[in-house]
Amino acid sequence: MKSGESSVFLFRARRAGIVLLCGILAVAGVSVPAAQAQAPANPPYRLKTEPADLSAVQNGDPVRITLSGLPKGAKAKLVICPKDVPDNLMKKVYVPPWPKDSTLLTRVQSYCQDEFGDEFTGKAAGMQSMERVRSSTTGDIVFDTTIPRGTLRPHAVAWDPLYTTYEKAVNPGDKFPKVPWADNPVVVDPATGAKSRRQYSFTCDENNPCTATIQITAQDATGKTVTWVDESIKFTPYLPGIGVKGCKGIGRNTLNASMPERLGRAAVAWNQALCAPTQADQPANIVSETEDTGLTAFDKGTSDLMITGSGNALAAQTVRSREYVPVGVNAAVIAAVGWSPTDVNDEGNPLGSKLATTMSFTATELAHMFTKGGQNPDAGGRGGVFKNGSPLVERNPALSAIKDGQPVGVIAVNRRAGYGGSPDFFGVTGESGPGTIPFALSKLLATTAPEAWVFPALGADYFRELSGKSPGVISDLSMLDPGKSRVNNVDAKTGQLSVRKTVDNAVVGRGADCAGGCLNWVITDLATATVNRWTPVALPDGKGNFVAPTEQSLQLAADSMKVGPDGTAETGTVTKDGAYPLTFVEYMAVPVNPVIDATCKPMKEKQDQLKAFAGLAAGFGQALLPPGMARLTPGLAATATERVAKIGTGTAEKACQEKEEAKNPPPPGANGVTQASNTSLTGPSGGPGASAGTPSAATGPSPAVAPTPESVAAAKNLAESIDIPKFAGAGALGALIPLVALVILATLPSATAYLAAGRPVPSWLTRALAALLRRRQSGGAA
Repeated sequence: MKSGESSVFLFRARRAGIVLLCGILAVAGVSVPAAQAQAPANPPYRLKTEPADLSAVQNGDPVRITLSGLPKGAKAKLVICPKDVPDNLMKKVYVPPWPKDSTLLTRVQSYCQDEFGDEFTGKAAGMQSMERVRSSTTGDIVFDTTIPRGTLRPHAVAWDPLYTTYEKAVNPGDKFPKVPWADNPVVVDPATGAKSRRQYSFTCDENNPCTATIQITAQDATGKTVTWVDESIKFTPYLPGIGVKGCKGIGRNTLNASMPERLGRAAVAWNQALCAPTQADQPANIVSETEDTGLTAFDKGTSDLMITGSGNALAAQTVRSREYVPVGVNAAVIAAVGWSPTDVNDEGNPLGSKLATTMSFTATELAHMFTKGGQNPDAGGRGGVFKNGSPLVERNPALSAIKDGQPVGVIAVNRRAGYGGSPDFFGVTGESGPGTIPFALSKLLATTAPEAWVFPALGADYFRELSGKSPGVISDLSMLDPGKSRVNNVDAKTGQLSVRKTVDNAVVGRGADCAGGCLNWVITDLATATVNRWTPVALPDGKGNFVAPTEQSLQLAADSMKVGPDGTAETGTVTKDGAYPLTFVEYMAVPVNPVIDATCKPMKEKQDQLKAFAGLAAGFGQALLPPGMARLTPGLAATATERVAKIGTGTAEKACQEKEEAKNPPPPGANGVTQASNTSLTGPSGGPGASAGTPSAATGPSPAVAPTPESVAAAKNLAESIDIPKFAGAGALGALIPLVALVILATLPSATAYLAAGRPVPSWLTRALAALLRRRQSGGAA
């Protein structure tokens, strides 16, 4: 960035900061800290939720609730209640007079403390009646759980006249258990003769907000133990899933966009950035499918674009001429999910904590873990890597902290491996179906740990012709259990929701299965793991140093990967020290020849829509990538700009010919198969076998030009399309949302100059925007 350009941006940032500061001062007096609002008799404390805004969360979303500042020995309990806890209780006395009891603690215990059925898991909600004690290490009480959605089991409320089971006193001499205030008579069903009374229940969903009440017990300043209820946490749980909001819907020129589930959040954000400002038609209809299916749909013209992390590697046919436009950097990861007794409570006893510290695995340990079966990990299962005293256990404190008999009945090796006695889940899962994740993982393990990447010699019933042999490079996790009988190497599930349900017990630490520690393992991508707050393990680089997947280690890896014949970075070719070895680049496959209709006529408006969508994804869309997906490096950004420019530059005649040929394609590699039209990953100076980080002739921006009325209007539209999440503070800072939009507007004209000049938006600008352009969909974060 040139000095003059830098000063212009700093001036705008300073101006925007002044506007934002004025807004803060204008509304700051409205906010009342939680601790100041408490009754004087209760010890002061601070309460924080992550995420801060729970007004539009989804069922199953992770949430962390932290209580800080409480005295030693404090404890707390979560109970789900309706938004407004009923206030209709009679005081628990047995003779008149009959006073009312409005004590919040009594009301919570009477109305809310029953089983809450969670729709997402089909089980009792993990949040309900969860109890935690204070950590002596941090001084905090921390709840790591998930957002519930569902209904409380109907139950009687003895001291509420409308839901009591007491009989009504009608005679002057009637005594308890007959009471004059009872108003819940027995009703007899005329058809069946069944007798019933009213019972209390409530529902939490998008139309019925609820409260996560916290019953806190601690000593006050006089040393007296007091218990009170905090009811400040309100949440509105929507159904799981993502969708484009604020746009008109599917239109005549809406693109069909095939992609795996992991790209859904990014695609929703890109859609809304284009259509929400003017409530226009949705640019792209997101079709979630496996990568092999999506590539075939793109080749046949059923889909207008397709996103994959492995180029043509999973394609059954490649007739259609294409450009692979890089749109993000992701990685295959092995994520640890669960709890370990790595903390200590105020009494000096082990305290279970949600896994947060990065563990480290060698390639050999992973190869054994995924080929030697999940059954009997105390013997040969998982290759014995989870046994007491193994290098893996000794290297990772979260594993060694889980010990036999603590508490009674715990078998440490089973807990570490994830085996909990279930007949259909043995601790390791991931999405089934062909995709980049298993392709990248197996390619690395087959190359770096060939002696361990071998199935046991158990016969054809288990492994068919691969018994005692290597599974090689696979594209589907289900291929790790290929026979009629299973050793449960990986219990793959269909779709991300099924994977999340499978590991839910470990996520929330539910029941006795997690006492003393419990772990599950998920083979997934970094963006998905980050959204779900699963902790990826670190893997060795070329020198054997363990490297965690971060934005820096992913971008370093992307710059060192080799370019394949299709012009994409090849997985498993990371060469730089300090780079994460399972990095891959997400590419949008787009057609070189024009988009055509059924009669082979060009569809210009749809072609323009495709170019705009791809251009946004590779430009401003980098600031809208979900957490865990890294932005493009300068070399990849330059490549993206060059390849977007080639969309539709061919002929309609060629597009028509390809469409016909794709109906009966030649086999991959045969004559007639069309490779990517440009095999260079980084423009003219790169090529197959070159490093992905090889720069083009010009990767930096040209000097910024003065914004035109059109570029300012485009910037304003993009700024207005951003739905910024509310700030914490009971809505008092909600008035700042328009001011933040002004901050974005103050910086965007500089960015439009880059696009006008045909150059990629520089990383310093997208990084600044990324802190502000965080999406929130109605019904959950996209």
